[in-house]
Amino acid sequence: MSTVPRSLAGRLFVQSAVVLAVFVAAAGLLGDRFLARWETERVARDLERVAWAAAEGLRIAPAQARGARVRELSDRTGLRFTVIAVDGRVLADSHRDPATMENHADRPEVSEALAGRPGVARRRSASIGEPLLYVAVPGVPVVRAAQSLASVANVRAEMRRRVALAALGGVAAALVLAWWFSRSLTRRIGALTRFAARAAEGDLGAELAVHGADDLADLERAVLALRDGLRQDLAEIRREHERLQALLEHLPDGVLVLGGDGRVRLANPAARHILRLRDDPTAHTGPEVLRHPDLLEALDRWGRHPDTPAEPVAVDWPDPPCRLLVRFVPFPDETGRPGTLVVLRDVTRQHELERMRTDFVANLGHELRTPLTAIRGAAETLRHTALADPEAALRFVEAIHRNALRLEALLRDVSDLARIEAGGAPVRLAPLDAREPVRQVVEMFRAEAEKAGVNLEARVPGAEVPADLDTEKVESILVNLVQNGVRYTPRGGRVWAEVSADADTVTFGVEDTGIGIPDHEIPRVTERFYRVDPARSRATGGTGLGLAIVKHLTELLGGTLRIESRPGHGTWVTVTLPRHPGRT
Repeated sequence: MSTVPRSLAGRLFVQSAVVLAVFVAAAGLLGDRFLARWETERVARDLERVAWAAAEGLRIAPAQARGARVRELSDRTGLRFTVIAVDGRVLADSHRDPATMENHADRPEVSEALAGRPGVARRRSASIGEPLLYVAVPGVPVVRAAQSLASVANVRAEMRRRVALAALGGVAAALVLAWWFSRSLTRRIGALTRFAARAAEGDLGAELAVHGADDLADLERAVLALRDGLRQDLAEIRREHERLQALLEHLPDGVLVLGGDGRVRLANPAARHILRLRDDPTAHTGPEVLRHPDLLEALDRWGRHPDTPAEPVAVDWPDPPCRLLVRFVPFPDETGRPGTLVVLRDVTRQHELERMRTDFVANLGHELRTPLTAIRGAAETLRHTALADPEAALRFVEAIHRNALRLEALLRDVSDLARIEAGGAPVRLAPLDAREPVRQVVEMFRAEAEKAGVNLEARVPGAEVPADLDTEKVESILVNLVQNGVRYTPRGGRVWAEVSADADTVTFGVEDTGIGIPDHEIPRVTERFYRVDPARSRATGGTGLGLAIVKHLTELLGGTLRIESRPGHGTWVTVTLPRHPGRT
């Protein structure tokens, strides 16, 4: 088991203690060596001075008195003195009998002195058994002084004791400072750690205090700057996510995201509506929600060849009934694997408009061809044969005139409808009595109704019906409705045009006792050129555009159109408009 503390403070303290211990040990060892060398050199200098002083007296003293002299000097100084001849013989010694001592010519200090230089040596004395420091001075004879190194050892021991005591105090103080510093550093690092952990959990509002101006303070400031930058980035990502979420929520196209495993990762509301996904869409796979055979085939083909651009697939979706244009786009999932983005666009309206455009072109061509053929035939007949017969010529001229009027009415209605759809018919509101357009249109068709044997009436309230309306467009609506009522009501029938109002709306209605409209035909009667009875319509001069114009004008005025009918009993058409548009 490791004995290294786990906490940073403990590690710093242990490391500081180890460093201090190594430092104190090294310093003590070096200091002890320095002290020993310094003390030895000091003793050597003192011995040399004493040896020179003693040498002056010993060299002039008689040979037989040298023994007594060195003993006297030793007693006075506590040192050992030795007198050595130039051949190495010991002439006198303060501690031993010279006759028993060996030749000293090979002693280092003696060799130096014999060479004319003061000699210094340190060794254990063979004669007295103690470590001594020897200093020999040159001359004849050589005088050597020696001192025991026990005093040096005592000084070193005392110095070691004092240094140890001072070191213990210093180490203790240093360890206390190291502990305080490590604890302070640990607190700051702990605060950094807690701050980073809270930031990792998403709490970017946490605060972190910056202390001082050291490297750790720079790190604290850098972490705060990183937090602020991350907070800004996350805020921008959140805003982008909210914008994307709002876009997906309100996008009319269905968006379906399939992961690399084929399971649904995301489906926006439009996709859930189109695909009838009631529960969690992520519980399904792509083939489970794209149930159309053509889509399953396209999805399988896309899965086998994802790098090949896929053409949009148009299908008739059964529930809800609509025309879908489906696109497959490569889209990596959250793991980076290739997924699929499926875009479901409801093109029912565009498909219907395309069909209506095609029908419109075909119907317009057919409508134009009939009167043009009649005009051309009448003109050719008139040119070649009828000029000789005035009565026949008159009939052909009338046919040309009648068909020219029909062409004029057709082109006028087409032009009006195109202008309305293109927004070229701006709404011009003006205050008026809503009864007046009804009365005027009824009077406009009075003669035509009498000629057709149809009773045409205006049913209006006795009191004024004030409203803010576009007179021209309201009259155009009523003209088309009344005209249709008169044209499609058999002789002896009746047509009523009426108006009623409440606080917010005004309703114009035209009712007849005509041939009526089958229920399944009612949704289509507002299409261009659509006729319930084409033969009767053409016979009465109808263009097939009247109700289409009524529908678009009603929508332009912000109103609603309602058609009710019973075949053989008649039709009731009502147009409800805002009575005072723009008022609050």
